[in-house]
Amino acid sequence: MKWENINIFQYQQLVRASLEPEAVDRKIKQIAIINGWTEQQVESLCVEDYIKEKEKLAFLDEEVKGKPVKYINVNGRRYKCIYDIRKLPYARYIESKVFGADFVENIHKLAASMVMPMKKTLFGWKLDKYDAGKHERYAQDMLEARFVDVYHSSVFFYHVYRNWIEVSKDYLIQQMSKTGVEGAAKVVHDLLTIMDGNIPPQLLPNINALRWNKRTT
Repeated sequence: MKWENINIFQYQQLVRASLEPEAVDRKIKQIAIINGWTEQQVESLCVEDYIKEKEKLAFLDEEVKGKPVKYINVNGRRYKCIYDIRKLPYARYIESKVFGADFVENIHKLAASMVMPMKKTLFGWKLDKYDAGKHERYAQDMLEARFVDVYHSSVFFYHVYRNWIEVSKDYLIQQMSKTGVEGAAKVVHDLLTIMDGNIPPQLLPNINALRWNKRTT
């Protein structure tokens, strides 16, 4: 098993499972998650098979290698990642105020705010209109997308986003005020406050490191 075989939903479950205090319970949950099994199925394995399955968890200690991608493909659909912050509507800045509070739990929602849906035509894939009413569906697709694609792209987007808000906060407040956003200065201040320290300069640590950090903070 490798990180490339895991989707975002599984990653979120693995992080939660890593907080189990008992090592045996933790391994049972993790084996169930990566295989799409129930915990009862894992518990019914013979010792030999259980050991083999446990060995598959070695990837959890490995570095999550990869890089931001241009497109995220999932469920027969394609999304283009938008890293140019200036091309995003202001409403989606405000969305991230909520999503940025817990990156791991909300990574699929953040990803859904940084992509543009595409449609397949006779001439290939073309950009489609972003429908804010379909954000939940976009987020659901992100949950089922490859972890390494969404993860690296979201972390990169998050840092670009955070830096852009910092250097452009006066302009952003002005533009938000023009479009009728009430308390624009507070919105920008809150965004910067929430995003500070949520993601370290490097990528998030592996599952075991996350577990240690959560248990000691």
